[in-house]
Amino acid sequence: MYSNNTQQKILDTIPLLSEQQLQVVLQFIQSLQPKTMNDSHHHDPLENFIGANHYGNLATAIDEELYA
Repeated sequence: MYSNNTQQKILDTIPLLSEQQLQVVLQFIQSLQPKTMNDSHHHDPLENFIGANHYGNLATAIDEELYA
């Protein structure tokens, strides 16, 4: 994937970074890794909202509210 030269440059630079910079690098690397649907940390913020337009306040007289 990467040449050994690129990997070595990265490894040589890591000790020069501050703790805060290392946190940013780690977050970036983690964002590049593919995520799986079975990931136990996966949480969709809209998961509980799905179907809300069919039930509850969003489904009650929506046309009258929008077009009145």
